[in-house]
Amino acid sequence: MKLNRFRIEMFCTFLAVVILAGMTVLVILFIADEVFLWDIFPPDIERVIGFLMGALGVVLGSCVLVSIMVNFSIIAIAAAAIERKLPERIDLKDGDSDEPKK
Repeated sequence: MKLNRFRIEMFCTFLAVVILAGMTVLVILFIADEVFLWDIFPPDIERVIGFLMGALGVVLGSCVLVSIMVNFSIIAIAAAAIERKLPERIDLKDGDSDEPKK
């Protein structure tokens, strides 16, 4: 099975940005509710929002980890492709010069 690493990375990054934006709004409202004693949310809704923030935090962390792992994979594939295109390898041993071997 061939994975489209670029598509996976783009999806995870997009999802992470959307979740982060949503969590930012929820956290700002939650803090304003507590600091100014506005009582915007009833206690039951506050528990639901707390649960959502925790769950979305786990999903956000997972998206970031998947993006990092996929990017490492993309970097490794690109490095292997670059190495294959090098004209010849330079193997240096103790006392050898920087000249390529013929």
